[in-house]
Amino acid sequence: MAKARKLPKFVKLVRPARKAKNKFDLKAFAEVAAKSAAGKTEIGAFIEVIEEGDGVSTFLWEAKQPGYQGWRWSVSVAQIDFDTEPTLSEVVLVPGPDSLIAPNWVPWADRLADYQALQEELEKQAAIDAESAVADLEPGEDTEDKSN
Repeated sequence: MAKARKLPKFVKLVRPARKAKNKFDLKAFAEVAAKSAAGKTEIGAFIEVIEEGDGVSTFLWEAKQPGYQGWRWSVSVAQIDFDTEPTLSEVVLVPGPDSLIAPNWVPWADRLADYQALQEELEKQAAIDAESAVADLEPGEDTEDKSN
């Protein structure tokens, strides 16, 4: 007889108390999964459920974690039919429409090229400004002294 191995303490298994027979039970299962993934952080209000087909549903809740304003907990649950237990597919934080997200990454070569082009433009503008300042200081034909 094989000895049952104990799972490490950091592994959390989410098992429903009973089989999911309707969408309310499936929602409760997803909520338990979101709360276990959030740890000590409380999840916010339920936002919506997205039916993705093939028995997969994604449930969204507000994330109440500091630094994640506008983000959402997304819990994907698969249940082939009402006779099988739901399977937790993934629990992730996803950005919502009002969330702050980092800008797209721009390679260093592109950023350097933009900086160099800006510096060249500023140098050209400084040269034009210097020429116009010198032209203002030189006396022209109309401004000669004719007091003799």
